[in-house]
Amino acid sequence: MGNIEIFVALLTIIVIVSFVFRKSPIPTSLLLVITGMLASFIPSFPPITLNPTMVLNIFLPLLIYVTSAYSSWREIKVDFRPIALLSIGHVFFITTLVALTIHFILPQLGWPMAFLLGAVISPPDDVAIVSIAEKIRMPQRIVTILKAEGMLNDAPALILFKFSLAALITHQFSPFKAVSSFFLIVIGETVYGLALGYIIGNLRLKIRDPVLQTIISILIPFLAYLPAEKLGGSGVLATVVVGMYIGNHFYDRFTPEVRLVGRSVWLTLGFIVQSILFLLVGFDLRHILKGIASIPAHSLLFYSSAITLVVILGRFAWVYPSTYIPRFLFPSVRKRDPHLPWQYPFLISWTGMRGGISLAAALAVPMLPMSVDGANPRDLLVFLVFSVIVATLLLQGMALPWMLKMLGIRRYGQREKKNELLSGLHARVAMTDAALLWLDGHLKQVHSAQLLCDEINLRIREYKAIKEQLNSSVKNIDNHTHFDEKVELKDTVFLSSKLIAIEREELGRLWKEGQINQSVKIKLGYYLDVRSKHLSDMF
Repeated sequence: MGNIEIFVALLTIIVIVSFVFRKSPIPTSLLLVITGMLASFIPSFPPITLNPTMVLNIFLPLLIYVTSAYSSWREIKVDFRPIALLSIGHVFFITTLVALTIHFILPQLGWPMAFLLGAVISPPDDVAIVSIAEKIRMPQRIVTILKAEGMLNDAPALILFKFSLAALITHQFSPFKAVSSFFLIVIGETVYGLALGYIIGNLRLKIRDPVLQTIISILIPFLAYLPAEKLGGSGVLATVVVGMYIGNHFYDRFTPEVRLVGRSVWLTLGFIVQSILFLLVGFDLRHILKGIASIPAHSLLFYSSAITLVVILGRFAWVYPSTYIPRFLFPSVRKRDPHLPWQYPFLISWTGMRGGISLAAALAVPMLPMSVDGANPRDLLVFLVFSVIVATLLLQGMALPWMLKMLGIRRYGQREKKNELLSGLHARVAMTDAALLWLDGHLKQVHSAQLLCDEINLRIREYKAIKEQLNSSVKNIDNHTHFDEKVELKDTVFLSSKLIAIEREELGRLWKEGQINQSVKIKLGYYLDVRSKHLSDMF
């Protein structure tokens, strides 16, 4: 089967699984992993394996950029301490913990191989976290912390991976060189990402064509990632920095059409890449099992269970102390963020799912001139990484909706959703007041132009009616102790959707009767599409 046929087959599977299970509470990403695992054992099914070069050099930059470009630096800055402790401290902690465990149960592998495995499976995958968080309602603060951790933790993990791989191949390791190289990479990639973001951001401001703008935006992650990676860095940090810089400093200055087209393209592209990655993880099962067929099943079960438990429990061992010890030791931390429900660190600990990036890194390890029970250590490494990915995705991912219910987290999410809707309504009231204030002032300036005055008075009446409706919605939501978003918004959504549908139906009639041409039909259809998207974004 050629590459084009494989790509079409993967997309077809993704569409079928997403459509069939669209109402399932189980995240689509988990269903795709299971589908891939089951399909890999069908005798007539062609072998499809995950290409590490494609994942690390194509998938990873795209996924990091789409997350960072739509992330708020202001929100990340508020929780930068826990994010840094997770994305850096947790990576080093799990790497060391896994290395110690591997050296204890498989001492013949040696320390470099042990640290290599630790580095590969140390970072939770933001692809897995985001795809699961989108399906279930989690508190926004937790989502922000987990997304930021997932964006940033690949950088230290891949740097550790490169150092460990070099030590495994050359049998040489210098702690001083490793530490100094780490800080040089961090500083260099940060500076490069900022410079690239400044140059490309200003360039994009001069381009108004949304298609060309979108093509440039797709090139950005590769311009950030590949040069940094080729020069010995990870490429991840440069991609994160350029994405956040452009997203936070230039995005609002792009034209509305550029923002609409770009967001739609990136949402689609991100979904396709995520879904393919999860499918490929599942497809690799049969291929991975062949490589370790000579190792007894009970040994494989023991090794994989031990590492999985260390990874899962190790995250709890890191998250809880790093959450509460700073509050105990530093009054400034306690004053700024005095109370954190115990459910929050528990949920952050539980959502340490690993994903395809870890498997791609493991597959990038070359075959080694040694064996463990007749199998190459590289194949055993890949199997252990795969086991951790599947266990954390299926065990932790499948249990997450139930966990949210048991922990009572849903009420925090419900309260947060209510506050978010209220803040949005209050913001729209403020925006309406600003428009009314300008209209009143402009009416006094053009009082001699009767037609324009009539137009302004009409707009004033419209905005006053909108403000009255918004204030009524705020009062209605405030008066309900139990907030049901679907009930509160049902009438508004129905009315707006019905009006758009009626206008679209009339547009179709005018087209069929030949009263308008194709160009007019497309322009007015786009206008209705923008209103529909606005409705879906607001509600």
